[in-house]
Amino acid sequence: MSRNYFRAYGALTLLLNPAIFADTFLRAQTQTQGLRGFFLFAAVEVVGFGLAFLRRWAALYFSIPLFCLGVRQVFVSTYAVVFPLNLAAMLLGFSLMLPLIVTIRIWKQLTWGRRFF
Repeated sequence: MSRNYFRAYGALTLLLNPAIFADTFLRAQTQTQGLRGFFLFAAVEVVGFGLAFLRRWAALYFSIPLFCLGVRQVFVSTYAVVFPLNLAAMLLGFSLMLPLIVTIRIWKQLTWGRRFF
């Protein structure tokens, strides 16, 4: 497995994050909501940089929530979606589990980082 998968995940995270949170910033009605949106935006950006620099902590923050979301998607789609379409929903859930498999496969090639990053 190549380490470039995580660099691609990091690049996608860095590029898509402003587009995802743009709506959050525009709809912030109170200062608390705006501050919460900014904090989430900054946290996702830090994880994106960590993935781009092949950090273990960023790989864990990225892949474990996606794995949990994928497991939930697989189980919920079995009864919440009608039969032919639930196979596509289950496939989406399985695809969300793939980053954890990639993390496990290239764990030795990742680093924890240095003092500040």
